[in-house]
Amino acid sequence: MSAQPSNIQQETDMEEKLFKEIFDEHYRPLCFYASKYVDMEDAKDITQNVFVELWQRNMKFPTPLALKAYLYTTVHNACMNHLKLAEIHQRHHELIRQEASEADERNYVTDRVESEVMWELMTAIDSLPEECRKVFKLSYMEGDDINEVARKLNISTHTVKSQRARAKQLLRERLKDLFPLFAYLFLQ
Repeated sequence: MSAQPSNIQQETDMEEKLFKEIFDEHYRPLCFYASKYVDMEDAKDITQNVFVELWQRNMKFPTPLALKAYLYTTVHNACMNHLKLAEIHQRHHELIRQEASEADERNYVTDRVESEVMWELMTAIDSLPEECRKVFKLSYMEGDDINEVARKLNISTHTVKSQRARAKQLLRERLKDLFPLFAYLFLQ
């Protein structure tokens, strides 16, 4: 029995060494690639998250070229998702600014309440568990249908449906009285 744990440990050590080599070889070029789409800090975060996902999923590739293709494609998609989310946040901020400038009879208190409500809504979305948040954002903020969400996240349509329902329930619990407003803004 004592030989078996050492074999497992040796295999784990080899996997960690291989992963470190892959990381060392690809991290900086991927950051540079991502920086063509987003700023360098976001590029580093996105690239690091791709490697974390690669490690967590313990993915294997038939060739180094397949690995490289996966990494670049995943970083590109993550950058595009980051930009889409930033655009959504920007649109919400623009909408708030536009409404404030068009309605000059509104006072500071009204504008502040509106901003705080929107902040509460966005914070509630950001507080969802990771998979739940991904499904919610793709479904309701980006407008992808269930099949598209399942394809993008490489999960079943059943999982998408259950994560959507879970997101709504968690948001209903967190937002309480604000949920009807939230439903009006995002769930139509």
